[in-house]
Amino acid sequence: MAKLQKFLFDQDFGSPSRPTLDVHLTDGLGPDDMPLPEEIVEEEPPPPPPTFSEEELQLARDQAFEAGRMAGISEAEAMTERLQALAEQALGDALLRISGAQEEANDRMVRDAVAVAVAVVRKLYPEMTRHHGLDELEALLHECLAHLDRDMRVTVRIAPDLLETVRARAEKVAAEVAFEGKLLFAADARVAPGDIRVDWGDGGAERDLERSWAEIDAVLARALGTDAQTEDNHAGDGFAA
Repeated sequence: MAKLQKFLFDQDFGSPSRPTLDVHLTDGLGPDDMPLPEEIVEEEPPPPPPTFSEEELQLARDQAFEAGRMAGISEAEAMTERLQALAEQALGDALLRISGAQEEANDRMVRDAVAVAVAVVRKLYPEMTRHHGLDELEALLHECLAHLDRDMRVTVRIAPDLLETVRARAEKVAAEVAFEGKLLFAADARVAPGDIRVDWGDGGAERDLERSWAEIDAVLARALGTDAQTEDNHAGDGFAA
């Protein structure tokens, strides 16, 4: 319980007294040596935004427009160059394909033309042999007898059906070239009609149509890259009298 005290009317309820600041000096520091409160530095206001005249704004707009225009031109030129390069490459590829296709077409045309020519000759040759085969045999005999020694022995082998006809032509050729050697004639069934075989001491000559056609087919096969095909009727059916 609180203890009651007698009120003595010694309390001043007038204006409040100012508080006193007790300054205690320590370590020999005077009032001037006391640190001052930190100064408050006011920040400078930001500078006002720049202002431009209408001419300056127009110049800036013109410069920006020109820069954009030049950039557009550069981009268009670069795009044109890329498109041109792509077009040139596509054109080159197309030309290569066309060239390859044309070469293949040319090769086919050559092969077809040669095949047609050979087929025509094979069809016509039997008829040519019947009408001109004896002339070719006579030409071969003339070439042989004209270059052989006059006293040489020569054997002529021919198909049996043409023996007498060839004998007459050979004797006529011997007289023309002044061949004084001995002519012998032999009917040989192994010799096809249209062929002839001439033998002498150290050599001989022959006309072998079957072998000639085989050689022609082989040459064509190598040149055209195709298989050689021969027919059995190269020599023909016979001779016309």
